[in-house]
Parts: sequence; structure tokens; C-alpha cells
Amino acid sequence: MNLVQSLSVIVFTVTIVLIATEWVDRIFASFLAVASMLVIGAVSPDEVLHFIDIEILGVIVGMMLLVYGAEKSGIFNWIAVKILKASKSPKTFTVNILLFTTFLSIILNNIGAMLISASITIIMTRALKMKPEMLLIFQAIVADLGGMMLLMSSIPNIIVAIEGDIPFLDFMYNIAPLSIILVAITILIFCRFYLGDTVGEFKQEFRSVDQGEWVDDFTGSETEPDVKTELRAAEFNEWIDLSIKEFGVIKWSRKHSVAAIIMTGTIFGFVIYDMIGLTPALVALIGGCLMLVFSGEEPSEVFKEIDWSTIIFLAGLFIMINGMINIGLIEILSISILNIAGRWPDSLHIAIMWLSAIPSGLVDNIPLTATLAPILSSWVLGGVSSDVWWGLVAGANIGGNFTPIGSPSTIIVLGVSEREGHPISMGKFFKICFGITMVHLFVSMIYLYIIFNILYVS
Repeated sequence: MNLVQSLSVIVFTVTIVLIATEWVDRIFASFLAVASMLVIGAVSPDEVLHFIDIEILGVIVGMMLLVYGAEKSGIFNWIAVKILKASKSPKTFTVNILLFTTFLSIILNNIGAMLISASITIIMTRALKMKPEMLLIFQAIVADLGGMMLLMSSIPNIIVAIEGDIPFLDFMYNIAPLSIILVAITILIFCRFYLGDTVGEFKQEFRSVDQGEWVDDFTGSETEPDVKTELRAAEFNEWIDLSIKEFGVIKWSRKHSVAAIIMTGTIFGFVIYDMIGLTPALVALIGGCLMLVFSGEEPSEVFKEIDWSTIIFLAGLFIMINGMINIGLIEILSISILNIAGRWPDSLHIAIMWLSAIPSGLVDNIPLTATLAPILSSWVLGGVSSDVWWGLVAGANIGGNFTPIGSPSTIIVLGVSEREGHPISMGKFFKICFGITMVHLFVSMIYLYIIFNILYVS
């Protein structure tokens, strides 16, 4: 490792520490990282703009425009009312939200799913007087897990499918069951340990309107003596009815139809973009611009609503990470990972999962997958089992949840929650996501071992 590479490691480490500890604003931390990479020579001035991943930022900006226009049409309120009406208790409400987010991430992508579902969640939790932070964190987690399910659901999946020449049905057959298992485990964890944090504000507000008493049935401790240990379903239904009244009478209108058509067209565009010569960014931007036109809003007002802080933060991270790729650091990391994994030839797929998951929480899983995939491809051509692809798919997608900067969906959650007045600290995010991600990896290890070491499914 030469001097520039060594200094780049120091810059990267300091940046991660600054972001994690929140000693400085995350945008300033990314600015300092870019400036430092320029000073040490890892990035040249004419390379800065080239190192910004315009494709991913284009998807995010396009989806932000789409979401803003759809929100103005009122369709999110309509969806929110439908979800509220289908919820009979705090548990069913949160399960519905998490399943809705998972569904969006499967057919869309984790970026679009998180922007849409987060907007709807904010609307509903505001009406229900619930705290949205914990629910948003878990939505980011299931968005990444849902994005693992199908070939086109995430960019790492697409990279692996192309390099490994993996058909759509093989991809779904081998990895979709794991995705379903992990989403179910995540929902169970939320309902068992974290639902009380979400409904805490609701409990207090519900009591204040004299609708009945509440006890914390998730910890088993009574808030007042001689009251039931669970909130009666009828009481929650009454609260739902009160919350729905805040939306007024919502009937399906022409605006809703136009918004639904544009959103459906955008989703369909993500499925077939490669067949019609487009890119995900173009699909998102076309959908966002169409929604902007039909919303009737002034463009200047719309662009004020875009979360530019998240965009700028991501741009800075891309420059730093692509600078590390440019000087060969990511390649060194990838080769080191594969050398370590080679010590366990009979469980190479499991070793690849762990060794790709851990760095995916620190560097974007997209460049990591892009550098690992060609090396794995050469391994497979040399006689190594093709099962290693599933270890990379699981590790890259799950590992993005290790830290708040591990995937675009987690970064989006930080931006949305801060904008809505419910900031989530990096420490809290890491504390929750690290433990859950470890559970996911252990479950995935067992799944991969059973499927590929016992049942020999491939």
C-alpha cells in the first residue's frame, strides 16, 4: 500500500468517525472528505464531477419529484386512509406499513420505495400522533431486504445477474425465500421490542381524549393499577376513526388517476428499462417531470422541496469512494476478502457473504459488488461452485443496513426524519441496525448452508 492509499484510508476512517459521532454535520464531513482526497492526490480536480454517481443521484432526484407531485395530488392521503382502515390494532398498522414498504422495494427499488413509503408514513403517524422515527428505521431495513428478492430489485442484484449470467427465475428461486424469511423476522422483532417506542405518543394522546386506559403490553408493565394489559381493539378503531376525520372526505378523482398512471408507468419503466434503451435515472426523471407537469405546481417551489442536503451528502460520499476505487484501494480490499474466503472452500458462499456484508456497511455496496463480481466470475469459470453468487447477493444487500450510510435507503431515512422535525441520531440508528443485521446474517448463514451444503439446490 503506497502513501496515497494509506492517507486515503485515514481520510475515510476520520470521515466515518465524524459522521457516526455527529461531531460535525454530515454534509460538512463529506465536504472535508472531498477536500482531503484532493489535497492528498487521490482525486484530481478534473475527476471530481466524473466521480459523482449521476445515475443514482438521478434516480433519487427523479423519485423526489415523483413523490412530491404525487403527494400534492392527494393520492398518498387516499392510500394512507386505506391502510388506516385496514388496521385493527397498533400491531396490524405497523405490519401493514412494513409490508407495503417491502412490496414497493420489490417492484420498484429501495430508493423509490423508501421515498414513497416514508412520505405516507409521515402522513399517517402525524394523524395518529405516533412517533415515526423507529418505524422509518425499520422501513429502511425492509426496503433493503425487499430489494434483495428479485433480479431487478436492486443494483447489486443486477450486477451479479449480469456477471453470473443468472436467469430471472433462478434468481427468484434461490434468494427470494431468504428475503421473505428476513422480512418476517424483522417485523417480528419490531412488534416485540420496538412497537412501544412508536405508539408511545399515541398512548398519551389517546388517554387525553378520554377514550380509555392504556398499558404497555409490549413490556408487560402497567401504566396505572388495575387496568387491562392490552389496548382493546375497539379503542384503537375509535382512534383510527378520529384520525381519518383529519383527512376529510377523500374520493377518487382525476388527479388521483393521473398520479396513479404516472406512478404505475414509472414502476413498469424500472422493470423494462434495459429492453427499451433507458437507464433507471432516466425512468425516474421522466416520471418525476411528468408528475411535476400534471401537479400544476411552480417548478421553483417544487425544487425547494427536494432534500438537497441528502443529495449533496451522497455526492461527497461518491467522490470519496470512487477516489478509493481510482487509486486501487477497493480492488485491494476485494482481493483481500477473496483470499480470506478461500480458506473455507466448502463454505465459500458463506464466507463471501460475511466478507462482503461487513465492508458494505462502510462503503456503498454498489462499487463493492462491482469490483467483487468480475473476480467471482473468474473463480466460477475456473471451477468454483456458482453458489458463491448467492453469498455476494445476501452480503451486499444485508450489509447495507449495518450503518446509517451503508445504503441509499438508510441515508434517505435520515434526511426525511430530519426534514419532518424528528431527527434520528447516528448512534441510535447504528445501535438498532447493527444488532438486527447480525441476526439477519446468522439466519442467512443457516439458510445458505442448508440450501447449498445439505440440499444442494443451485
